[in-house]
Amino acid sequence: MPCIKLFPLSSMVLPEGKMNLRIFEPRYKRMISDCCRADEGFGICVINEGRTRAANNISQVGTLAKIVDFDMLSDGFLGITIMGTQRFRVRQIWREFDGLRCGDIEYLHNWQSQQLTQDNIYISEQLRRVYERFPEIKKLYAHCFFDDATWVSQRWLELLPMQQEQFEHLISQADCQEAVKFLCQAIHA
Repeated sequence: MPCIKLFPLSSMVLPEGKMNLRIFEPRYKRMISDCCRADEGFGICVINEGRTRAANNISQVGTLAKIVDFDMLSDGFLGITIMGTQRFRVRQIWREFDGLRCGDIEYLHNWQSQQLTQDNIYISEQLRRVYERFPEIKKLYAHCFFDDATWVSQRWLELLPMQQEQFEHLISQADCQEAVKFLCQAIHA
């Protein structure tokens, strides 16, 4: 089983998704340095504030992320842009000397591309509107695949606030169909 460093966040990046992060805690600076030196990625998991066990308050499904850009920000923090590459399931979690979480993981197959049906095109149209309203999000993507149900549903799951259990259930599925059904109901509401 592969072992990776884990970065818990309140939001998630999924395969083909991008996210900007500000890195300021020493343990995460070390994580970024170690990952760059070894030319490897790190895992993004959603943090669950409701769980009390310190090491296990993160989702059991996450995404391997690679660093695609970095910069020193005006406030002195490190700014990085990451891209999600591969889904995984966490099998075991532990903490290193400085509190950085690591985990043994099992890779999951990424969702395959699927054409959006005419019945579901509404969620794509609404995502276009979100990108028009928030150009800082759209700016992350050189290409958008608004006709791909997988791409559209993953971008929505990255954006929408939802309970961790619901999120984890949706991203644990073998394909995007359940996520598309959920999004059609949630966005029409």
